[in-house]
Amino acid sequence: MASNTTTDNNQQDADWRDSKRYLWPLPVLLSFIPISSWWLYAETGRELALWLSPIFFYILIPVIEMLFGEDSSNPPREAIPYLRDDPFYRWSAFAALPAAYAVWVAGAWYVAVMDLSWSAYLAVTVANGLMGAGALNTAHEVGHRRDKTSINVARFLLCLCGMGHFRVEHNQGHHVQVATPEDSATAMMGESFYEFVTHELPGGVKRAWKIESARMKRKGKSPYSFENEVFTNTLITVAMYGAFVAVFGWIVLPYLLGGALLSNLMLSSANYVEHYGLMRGKREDGRYERVQPHHSWNANHIVSNVMLYHLQRHSDHHAHAERPYQCLRHFDTSPQLPAGYFTMFMAAWNPPIWFAIMDKRVAEQHGYDMNKAYMKPSKREKFMKRFHRPEANLQAAE
Repeated sequence: MASNTTTDNNQQDADWRDSKRYLWPLPVLLSFIPISSWWLYAETGRELALWLSPIFFYILIPVIEMLFGEDSSNPPREAIPYLRDDPFYRWSAFAALPAAYAVWVAGAWYVAVMDLSWSAYLAVTVANGLMGAGALNTAHEVGHRRDKTSINVARFLLCLCGMGHFRVEHNQGHHVQVATPEDSATAMMGESFYEFVTHELPGGVKRAWKIESARMKRKGKSPYSFENEVFTNTLITVAMYGAFVAVFGWIVLPYLLGGALLSNLMLSSANYVEHYGLMRGKREDGRYERVQPHHSWNANHIVSNVMLYHLQRHSDHHAHAERPYQCLRHFDTSPQLPAGYFTMFMAAWNPPIWFAIMDKRVAEQHGYDMNKAYMKPSKREKFMKRFHRPEANLQAAE
């Protein structure tokens, strides 16, 4: 009887289908939003049309998420090999490469030929930056793969936004040091987003350069070798932006730099919310414990998870960095954000709102033992007085 039950379960797993399968190309299709907005402005002269991209992502998406709710379903173990090897998912992500370049080129042409006010120029730049942020998110996903095609897709998505160092820094830096004081991409409790950015952005560049320079040294080569991914990718970005200026004129340079900066800040927003206040404990030998599901903030909101290729299932991503987005799982033991990333980004940009939402959650996550939290040193005394109640955790355990 048990054998028959096992056979039935295996059959059900083999017959399992991804209910979100045909939603995964949606992030690429969203590239039509800025292009449509630019066309509408040219036709109507209404500047509001140029702001369709931020309106969609930061007003409509949060509202839509409330309607569609959450999805905590996981693919069965037996289905993961089929999901992993299905080329549909791979090429759905790869399509972001031509889409991102199409938007950036179209936007450069637009600001060069249209007579735009400064606010209209800003709106086009913001739309460009938001599409760049999507490109960086896709690069983050495919940049964990080891095949040459995936690496090159990630490289040129990153170079478009001036983030050529990210694949090295993220894979070999952040994933190793996450949720520790050594990680520039882990935010301290009590640290505002704006404080975080001042060490996260330069820290990422420094860490990537250090990693690649050490690799070049082991090979007996100069850090300025073309084999240094950070150095070469930086040259690609400079050459690419130079080509834009040569074709469209100097007027496109603020558009390029502004779009790149915004896309970088959006990626920093994700880093900020993903590990805020969480810290790995140290073992008796002085090393940090292995990364666990409770070291990442997660969200199961289906709309933003589709928009971000399951980035919000961040615990499983850190546990299995090479697992593709369609296979990432929800953990009941992982800390949960009260809303999807797009909503939480807006909270992060408003520090009082963010602290009001998240500081208590950090304390709860650590069982009110604030010695386990990663806190800003200058606010440690304040948080200890406000939240430190380790006996509450003991009472709950009893």
